[in-house]
Amino acid sequence: MKYVVMDLEFNHPRRRALISVNNGIELDSEIIEIGAVRLNESLEQEDEYCAYIRPAAYKTINDEVKEVTGITNEMMWSGRDFPTVVNEFLAWCGDDYAFVTWSDNDIFTLEDNMLYHEMDIDGLPECYDIQPMFDDQISQNERSMALNYAIWKLGIKVSGDHLHDALCDAKETAEVMKRLDLSEGLEDYIIE
Repeated sequence: MKYVVMDLEFNHPRRRALISVNNGIELDSEIIEIGAVRLNESLEQEDEYCAYIRPAAYKTINDEVKEVTGITNEMMWSGRDFPTVVNEFLAWCGDDYAFVTWSDNDIFTLEDNMLYHEMDIDGLPECYDIQPMFDDQISQNERSMALNYAIWKLGIKVSGDHLHDALCDAKETAEVMKRLDLSEGLEDYIIE
């Protein structure tokens, strides 16, 4: 089995009252960037994927999102529509793989965005959250730590200009994953 280490960047409405609803889904986080690396069974990187997504719900970048991610309106609007990007991304993932994320937020947001766009989520693979594995094995703080803390704690060199670039975050999550004892059982960290 291969691992697709995925990171997503989201845009949000400026006010709670402006949340977009479609297909019965209240979309409070619209995906605007997907970054991922595909690792083989030996955890060696095979390929990488990155794409911006043109917004359907929130047409202007939230100032807070822009400050954290560096994503501008122009970058967001240069992307393609969500169904096109997600279908391309899932095809890129291959057949026998599992998602790996830093926290469970990304997979739930991916599912919500797919349902919002009336896409089937039944074919999505298992997803493992390595954030609690990092806590159990390394930090032992008994709380969720930020990815930048894990990078600092493990002495991983940051690969991008800023921390919240989806592809850079995916690569750094993969580096954290490689430093953990996966034999302890990813099954304990599967997202239900």
